[in-house]
Amino acid sequence: MNQKTANVISIIGHPILTLPLFVIFILFKFEEPQKALATSAIIIGGVFIPLAIKTYLGTKKGQYTNYDVSNQKQRQRWYVTAILLLVVVLVALFLTEQSKTIRGNTVSAFLLLLTAQLMNFYIKSSMHTAFNLFLVFLILPMSSVFAILYLGFTFLIAWSRLVLKRHTLKEVVSGAIIGLVFGLISFFTLQN
Repeated sequence: MNQKTANVISIIGHPILTLPLFVIFILFKFEEPQKALATSAIIIGGVFIPLAIKTYLGTKKGQYTNYDVSNQKQRQRWYVTAILLLVVVLVALFLTEQSKTIRGNTVSAFLLLLTAQLMNFYIKSSMHTAFNLFLVFLILPMSSVFAILYLGFTFLIAWSRLVLKRHTLKEVVSGAIIGLVFGLISFFTLQN
């Protein structure tokens, strides 16, 4: 029972799912529909769709052991692609003069990913935990209640990663620290 529940939570909490859903929700809540659509296309089309395709094909071809890219050496190559895509998206966000908040949060996400890649030489930090904890701090200025609920969900995600043996406790804590640091940076630097 725990294994099955953990698997469902891990799938629902996968950053390739939670991050684009958050982007779409936020953009359509705070921007005009046309601008929200264009910005969503830049971010999701520039990072998440290519990464999802690369990860899916890499898993099918046996380059990755699973969709989570749980192998530390395989993950290092994956990070390079993710970082390059995010750099291209960042340039596009600055060239299209997106809001300070969108650019700032994307820079924080980039730095989070870069830090995780550098740490990956020593420890395979949980990206599920890092990015979902990062999202807690992006949600916080909009709704403290929802941020607390999402924090609870993030703890469930961390639990699922342990139950599925995709990460050790040390790797989950490492991911949590990375997410906490860059979440706090975003929260405190982007307050109006």
